[in-house]
Amino acid sequence: MKKILFVALFLVFMQSCITSLHPLYTDSTLIAKKELLALWKDKEGMYWRFMKQDDSKNYRLRCRSKNFTAVYKTGLVKFGDNYFLDVQMEDEPISDEEAARFKKAGERPNPIDDSAQNDVGFLAYNIPGHNFYKLAFKGDNIYVYPFNDEYLEDLFKQRKVRIKHEKVDSMTVLTASTQELQDFFKKYGDDPKLFKDDEPKILRKLVKK
Repeated sequence: MKKILFVALFLVFMQSCITSLHPLYTDSTLIAKKELLALWKDKEGMYWRFMKQDDSKNYRLRCRSKNFTAVYKTGLVKFGDNYFLDVQMEDEPISDEEAARFKKAGERPNPIDDSAQNDVGFLAYNIPGHNFYKLAFKGDNIYVYPFNDEYLEDLFKQRKVRIKHEKVDSMTVLTASTQELQDFFKKYGDDPKLFKDDEPKILRKLVKK
């Protein structure tokens, strides 16, 4: 139960009620920004470390809180003056104790069992979804703005946005292609309501890589 509660808290920001089957980036639209390559800390005490992923422009993001760690694959794009981060979970959160045990046994962690999936209820355990955030670089801080799920849902209901999507229980899954997603963000990226400007996650730089 302790792990289930932690996972729920750990993912509440990273995992929204709207996720996408397809990434926001292609190899040609990925950008590299050296300012990301550092260790960051938010006010809740979670550590964020962005690292280079292989020879590509993708970044690997490791989030750590207390003795739990989760790993994400991320891609950064820029449309106009706006930066957007595509985040996809690679490994579900695991404790140091569990990691040591699996390493000693030469095994990889097993997925969370069905009961835990039901309790947590996050789409990350069901499909390899992509989640989108708007970034603002301000000095030694990064402001991470989460997607405004309710606003996008209202746009769907009012038929103001026709981007392809499906409802999966309480989740909205964007099924639009990468090109359609990019067109959407180019058009609506400046809309102040699309991202929660009043609820940013503020990352403070601790150590350059």
